[in-house]
Amino acid sequence: MSDCNGSCSSGNCSDPNRLPPGILSQYDINQDTASGTLIWAETVLDGENLRLHRSVPEITGKARELDDDRLFAVIFGNNDVRPLYDELFSYGVDSLYHIRNRDLEVYHPEAYAEAIADLADRIRPATILMCGTPKGREVAPLTAAMLHTGLTADCTALESEGRLLMMTRPAFGGNIIATISCNGFPQMATVRPGTFGTPKPHVERKGTAINRPFTPSKLKHIIDVEYENEKFVDIGDADILISLGNGIKDISTIKEAEELALHLGAKVSCSRALVEKGWFPHSRQVGQSGRNVSPKLYLAFGISGSVQHRTGVHADKVVAINNDPDAPIHEIADISIIGDASAIMKKMNSHFHD
Repeated sequence: MSDCNGSCSSGNCSDPNRLPPGILSQYDINQDTASGTLIWAETVLDGENLRLHRSVPEITGKARELDDDRLFAVIFGNNDVRPLYDELFSYGVDSLYHIRNRDLEVYHPEAYAEAIADLADRIRPATILMCGTPKGREVAPLTAAMLHTGLTADCTALESEGRLLMMTRPAFGGNIIATISCNGFPQMATVRPGTFGTPKPHVERKGTAINRPFTPSKLKHIIDVEYENEKFVDIGDADILISLGNGIKDISTIKEAEELALHLGAKVSCSRALVEKGWFPHSRQVGQSGRNVSPKLYLAFGISGSVQHRTGVHADKVVAINNDPDAPIHEIADISIIGDASAIMKKMNSHFHD
């Protein structure tokens, strides 16, 4: 029979690992001290120059909106990324960590994830956000595994309750919407490009840039880089989008749309119905189960405008071309044209031939 009377931490004084009263066997330091948000400032090559992926300002602005705590960012590259420092500061970044390693000037997903996880161990952010780009979708789960935390991918909405992040994403092909929270820190999410608008930069705002040397534990040797699909079209960075819906009955209208896109400097996207018909790849789909887009101009040809589609459109101006005056797409349209979408598209193309 034990005579400890419950005065030791185990309730059994015969326990050889017993601790003095009131002392826990393990303190959850991370849970107590985690604060702030860490952003991966993903870059893309634009001609000969590097620029921020257009989704970076979106998630940076949203992070600043959700939390007044410190906002961190991490960026990879050589001195070519230095001109991006002030842009990141203007969107609200307080501390920017520039990972310095010549080998990491080329994209290495495992090494990038290791560097971000190492930095997270150092600064203890409550939240880590990445763009839901092909690279972000690769690096984020690797980082989460290294940090032994969860990841909510492809979010379409973020809200906060104190330090707790409420992450919303579509599930089961967009048929339901799930709101998820993480029971520990850091909480991680990737955000679908185009979900949030680009915030207004404050050019006078300053931050701190920190060079952070890092040597990965393992580094693959990249012999060559070859893109399998050179015809891939990223609708997420288009200023003008021509989008086709189920009101388009003839597949030849796609050629008309591509021609109009050439005239306007636009890209062509679609609704879910045309992906299901096999007319477009999923990468061209706009909507809750496709891509969120935020062009300056969105031309919707023959799109009825289901709520799943409309939630993916964050355009400055929307023009709806549809022969149904009661189609829901008109609810978000700045200009509505009632008529046959295919015929109107041909008429627009003929204008450029005159």
